[in-house]
Amino acid sequence: MAHSTPQSNYPSPRQDPVRDSTASDIAWVQQRHTDWLFNPDEFKHTPSSRDGVPFSNEMMMRSKGISFLALVGMHLHLPQPTLYVAATMFHRFYMRFSIKRHHYYDIGATCIFLSTKVEETNRKLKDIVIACCRVAQKNDKLVIDEQSKEYWRWRDIILFNEELLLEAICFDLAIQNPYNILIHYTRKFIKDDKDRIALTKSAWAFVNDSARTTLCLRYPPRVLAAAALYCASTICHVTVLPEEYGRMWWDEIDVTIGDIKDACNIMADLYESSPSKMGEQKYTRQQ
Repeated sequence: MAHSTPQSNYPSPRQDPVRDSTASDIAWVQQRHTDWLFNPDEFKHTPSSRDGVPFSNEMMMRSKGISFLALVGMHLHLPQPTLYVAATMFHRFYMRFSIKRHHYYDIGATCIFLSTKVEETNRKLKDIVIACCRVAQKNDKLVIDEQSKEYWRWRDIILFNEELLLEAICFDLAIQNPYNILIHYTRKFIKDDKDRIALTKSAWAFVNDSARTTLCLRYPPRVLAAAALYCASTICHVTVLPEEYGRMWWDEIDVTIGDIKDACNIMADLYESSPSKMGEQKYTRQQ
């Protein structure tokens, strides 16, 4: 996939260029960055939408970027929490900058680089660059010369965009993922070991797949973990019980069933739009 050099396409963050975002956009995001949660209407006014990119196209390109990010992560043998953090950075970036002006492969690669440092799952920049080259060109066996133009182009893209990414996410590197919360919920509510193992596997897949959506910008991690548990319980036909009878389990963790079902339905939308790109797990709409 052809890219031009970073210097020819992108303004340098050190030169105070005209941004995709207006001053009011920046102030708005900085005000919101403590929770990074947005309502559905706010996704209709992203920098990409103001750049003429329809909402459906932006979501499709975000999904492609996450797929690229995930494949690079597989090449690097990165743990899933690191990839989730990278995906969250990716989605936050495009609340500040247009996907039309900043290619999702370039930003995905940069998110991988930064997330490995934040999550202390460090990989050499050389290895990240080689993985990006191979995934972008769809050739797992591609031999990359470290002196080649392609190698240095990807290296420059990642290093150039790192500062822009940090600025976009307001240097907020404390990103919580839902995985540990999910494990806590399964231990709390599922007493049978066999059921817990099956349900945890299914719920873990839900969280993995959710990275392809904007759920990380709509709900906090505890809601995503609860939605994953709810969805997995329907798939695995496992009954989730609270420790104290008389209340539904989601009430025990202060999550509403409305939020849980909304998150599940967003996953159902994803599955319905591209079932061939999903794994074995199917997501159905919740009433």
